Amino acid sequence: MELFFQRHHKNALVIIFAVFAVLFSLLSVTNYYTFRTYGLDHGLYTKALYDYAHFRMCDCSFFQNEPIALLGDHFDLYLMIFSPLIWLFGPLTLLIVQIAAVLFGALGIYRLIRLYSDTETLPLAATLSFLLFFGIWHALAFDYHSNVVATMLLPWLLYCFKSQKYGKASFLLIMMMIAKETIPLWLCFVFIALLWDYRKDKKAVIWLTAYIIFCLIYLIVINLYVMPHFNHGHSPGFWRYEYMGSNVRDIALWMLAHPVKVVQNLFFTPNDEGIKAEFYICALTSGLLLAFFKPNYLIMLIPLLVQKMLAYDESFWGVTRQYSVEFAPVLVVAGFIAIAKLKNIKWQFGLSAAMVILTLSTTIYTVDTPLTSISTGRVRIFQAQHYHQSAFDVDVARRMLNKIPDDASVCATTFFTPHLALRDSVYLFPSGLQYNAEYFLVKKKHWSYSGDDTKKVSTVINGNPLYEVLDTNGDLYLLRKKR
Repeated sequence: MELFFQRHHKNALVIIFAVFAVLFSLLSVTNYYTFRTYGLDHGLYTKALYDYAHFRMCDCSFFQNEPIALLGDHFDLYLMIFSPLIWLFGPLTLLIVQIAAVLFGALGIYRLIRLYSDTETLPLAATLSFLLFFGIWHALAFDYHSNVVATMLLPWLLYCFKSQKYGKASFLLIMMMIAKETIPLWLCFVFIALLWDYRKDKKAVIWLTAYIIFCLIYLIVINLYVMPHFNHGHSPGFWRYEYMGSNVRDIALWMLAHPVKVVQNLFFTPNDEGIKAEFYICALTSGLLLAFFKPNYLIMLIPLLVQKMLAYDESFWGVTRQYSVEFAPVLVVAGFIAIAKLKNIKWQFGLSAAMVILTLSTTIYTVDTPLTSISTGRVRIFQAQHYHQSAFDVDVARRMLNKIPDDASVCATTFFTPHLALRDSVYLFPSGLQYNAEYFLVKKKHWSYSGDDTKKVSTVINGNPLYEVLDTNGDLYLLRKKR
């Protein structure tokens, strides 16, 4: 078997990437066409691309009453970099970028594990395990997020550093940090963990120490000075941990005063639903078990687990959405480095095969019957429901979208906004009501981020004398301001 992979590893790699490019497109792009991408975050970030492509700053009026700069919500410079691509790919831009980034990250995994292995089996198995990792599948199924793209650069950073290409590693470090304000914190722990591996290499230790210092400075400046500047003095992101405090100081003091509670919150949910335990079990069967044989890599997981498990909302705790994607490169790399240390080739092959099979089985479980709540239509590409929208008539929705002029301001229900984002003014219903848009495109009964807004929809449809119904099927309504 090893001889076969030695001879055909390039063909095998091409086949793997081709298959997963198709699968990821079926997963992500199909969700766009079936109206399963949403205002937060695909619609919002596509609107940001449009604004940046027209050389103006994007604000949060899309989803907030107060139009603060978007950089005050997340310090994400990727959207500026990717913005010219909208002229090629339109509303699909970010979904395509995200898929391409995951495939690029998988290639980095392959190149990195080849440095540790004398066989072709391990790099190919590592690539498969990475592409099958549940955190990647759920991230691709849940809109676009720049932390996904940044995560895909980590294997390349590790590869360049191990190859002593410190200039390229430094460039990748910067490219990762500018994706999101929390990435530098994670990278600090990544470099602390690597100090053990390179402890005998004085030059590498100096570079790692410099990286840690640089990340800490960037983290402090962006989170405590730059983002509050855009956000009227407020520190963003702390709402997820509001039970502990509203700023870094209060949260740190709370954690010091309640160490037992912190440990409990890392592993248990308030009502013992088992969501956190489910995540840990899925992580164990996707590489964490092997990562214990590369223990310094466990240090890289500390900020990820703290940010994920200490958040107040259960949507952060489980196996779904984009909140598990950073675990993918760490667990896969740690697991396969541990396998590569084995001298017995049969053991290497057996453990590699087991890793792939367990990772695949885990991902299938997380999209099929997890304890964590999931939107089944978004993730089950093997079922017909993924390719259809059962909540409303898609043909009617497209007909209504075509009736809205490209230069008109629109306020719309969340799943319509990604299709309307490439314009000067688009707002998420109902928060955008105050902006007096020219058009409304709404579904009569639908959950929204502020709760059940059926009454607000009814008010717009029936109680606003300034608007007229331009088109409806009794469920979807397109309204236009009277002229």
